[in-house]
Amino acid sequence: MAAGGKRPTTVVGESTLLKIKDLDILFRKKDRSDAAVSGLELDIRPGETFGLAGESGCGKSITALSIMGLLPDAARATGEILFRMPETGEVIDLLSLDEAALRSLRGKEIGMVFQEPMTSLNPVFTIGYQIAEVLTTHEGLSKRAATERAVELLRLVRIPSPGQRIKDYPHQLSGGMRQRVMIAMAVACNPSLLIADEPTTALDVTIQAEILNLLHDVKEERGMSVLLITHDLAIISENAERVAVMYAGRIVETAPVERLFQWPAHPYTLGLIQSLPVSREIKLKPIPGSVPAPDELPPGCKFSTRCTYRTTACDIEEPALRLIEEDHRVRCIRAEEIGRQV
Repeated sequence: MAAGGKRPTTVVGESTLLKIKDLDILFRKKDRSDAAVSGLELDIRPGETFGLAGESGCGKSITALSIMGLLPDAARATGEILFRMPETGEVIDLLSLDEAALRSLRGKEIGMVFQEPMTSLNPVFTIGYQIAEVLTTHEGLSKRAATERAVELLRLVRIPSPGQRIKDYPHQLSGGMRQRVMIAMAVACNPSLLIADEPTTALDVTIQAEILNLLHDVKEERGMSVLLITHDLAIISENAERVAVMYAGRIVETAPVERLFQWPAHPYTLGLIQSLPVSREIKLKPIPGSVPAPDELPPGCKFSTRCTYRTTACDIEEPALRLIEEDHRVRCIRAEEIGRQV
């Protein structure tokens, strides 16, 4: 068992790489604690791209940081985040690991591409040095061998003239190039899970497509699983096999991507799909209101204040995430009715 870990209480099948069980993430304040994530459950299978979608502020990024063990000091996570070690098959609870054990996993077994590379790349070191540092830390390569591998990785992510570019500093690269460098660093040690948190934010449409195609190609070549986090369901529709929709720190619907778009069964999912641009002739239907702050959540269903399907029962008790079809779960008492209207 990995250093600093304890044996998980939840059974994880061999068809699961990562399983999150009853995850709560609380932020401590002076006189109270607010839940940014509550009762979150999801699982990622080997070799798949799993999408996590929702508006800004719904808890997607903080969930990713909890997997990586990078929560801020004011946050505390409880529950289980179970990860199957690829070589041994051993299942470990990431929340039970000490900092040394987490450092050995980050970058090696689990990689992450952050949404803004300029805040993740060190401006005073060359990109070649920063990629090579990952390899010397986790793979024990010599400086020369790590530099040679760094050139190969830049070539892998389709940066032209990698032997020259390796000497560049982050500010000398475009936004798209910096994101390619982040991908190179994230996959340097062949992790079995890659977390891509809004990887196309602030990039123009053409570059977005290039980055997403690159992520797909690297995933296929290296047999990785990808957790693709985005606010854009259109990106999910083209790049993921399964998806979980998140609202106010909760999973409100999870299903295979094709089924979700054919039969969205939660009003929030339906609203997200209806707000996607289809053609110039069809008017968009934005969801009224915004995601409430953790300390302003309504009683009962947390989406009730924005929901056109709201009933008095919705204000009394929060619905459980229930199975309505094979591999399709939803947190809504009117799910079957909503699905039939699509």
